[in-house]
Amino acid sequence: MRSVLAALLANTLIALAKGIAAALTGSSALVAETLHTIADAGNEVFLYVAIRRSERDPDATHPFGYGPERYYWALLAAIGMFLIGGALSIAEGIRALFNPLPLDDLWVGVGVLVVALTLDGTSRTIAIRTLKKQARDRGVSVKTLLRESPDPTVTTVYLEDSVDVAGAGLALVALVLHKLTGSALPDALATLAIGCLLAYIALRLTARNRQLLANQSVPDRYVQRLHDRLVAAEGLEDVRNLEAVYLGPGQVLVAADVRMDPRLDADGVAGLLATLRAEVCRDVPTVARLYLTPVE
Repeated sequence: MRSVLAALLANTLIALAKGIAAALTGSSALVAETLHTIADAGNEVFLYVAIRRSERDPDATHPFGYGPERYYWALLAAIGMFLIGGALSIAEGIRALFNPLPLDDLWVGVGVLVVALTLDGTSRTIAIRTLKKQARDRGVSVKTLLRESPDPTVTTVYLEDSVDVAGAGLALVALVLHKLTGSALPDALATLAIGCLLAYIALRLTARNRQLLANQSVPDRYVQRLHDRLVAAEGLEDVRNLEAVYLGPGQVLVAADVRMDPRLDADGVAGLLATLRAEVCRDVPTVARLYLTPVE
């Protein structure tokens, strides 16, 4: 939540500043950056809603909770980034190629972009710290976490902020080149580059949220750890067909067929399974539901 709120505050202020600078300078790259930042601010609103709605407790209509709500709203945020940030920026870049505008008030644009780089860099630092903590807790690299994380909010903020820094840098270089060369071509090319970068990130986020909405399984290494944990239990001889899927960020549903010690009677089997469920859910907090079915 802290990463989302920090990004929302930064993007709201930056969008206002960039819009004013774009109007004063006539820079197409600044227009693209304004659209980009407006899309980002809208995305943070979606992510805020995603976090609040996904944290509701289970009820009669949603016995497994509301975890997938986070994926739905994050998917809408990714689509918004593609349409508003990517598609409109590309359209603005194409317009600038054929109908360039003169560049005015250069230093206004430069000043706004330097401030934007500072604010975006600060927001990105907060997101990186959150990602590093999550990666450390899971025992994986940040790169692996970005690829596998079941929580789309921090990932979205991090990627948005990374694109924000890159986009502001491109726009700043374009403004300087436009002034030095007198040609609007660098401005138009930077606008197209920003749009293409946004479209790529949006498509990547869309694909990730689609996977999570489709009940993606937990990575094999975590499943193997859980398998080993169950097999080590006294009175349980084998674990078959162990399956684990995400119910939401930090919530996993696990189901497995287990072969029990044949010397146990019915009461012994029931007692052992109940104890094992309680112990696993206590030791592995991400396991929200654990179903163990005894088989021959």
